[in-house]
Amino acid sequence: MSTRTTQVDDLRLVAQPSAISCTELFVRLILSDWSLLPMLDQATNAAVRLVGDVVDQSSPAAPSFVTVRLQLRGDHLVVEVEDDLPAPVPPRDDRIGVRPGPAGGRVTWCELPLPGGISAGQVRLPRRGDRRTLVDEPVSGGPVGADPEVLERLLNRLSSWSDG
Repeated sequence: MSTRTTQVDDLRLVAQPSAISCTELFVRLILSDWSLLPMLDQATNAAVRLVGDVVDQSSPAAPSFVTVRLQLRGDHLVVEVEDDLPAPVPPRDDRIGVRPGPAGGRVTWCELPLPGGISAGQVRLPRRGDRRTLVDEPVSGGPVGADPEVLERLLNRLSSWSDG
């Protein structure tokens, strides 16, 4: 089995209750893009649980940040959540891995086997341009606009989920 990471997508959020619904939408979008809809419930539940743990431990007056990361690695989908909590309580589940975060806090993760015995290299990934963000990098200090094609794709995907 290869442990090489084939694809990574992440989302950084403020650890407020809204982070849970944003996490759910993020997982739906990425797994749809990666053609891994059979894993949708399992991956969403794992990500929401890990993010919910950070939200529960975060102070509402000074919330932490949380990064949700999905990775295709080997024959697994890795759901990873990085937080910057000052003294995080470790999860009480031996299926969840925990390691210290790069700048304090922790990184919690779980690995979910890919469906049908496929490997990360066999997952059909979308074609993406060279840039990762929705907006162009400002070079002149002028106003920055969103890429209409990306926004249209996102809105179409979100509206199809709300209809069904």
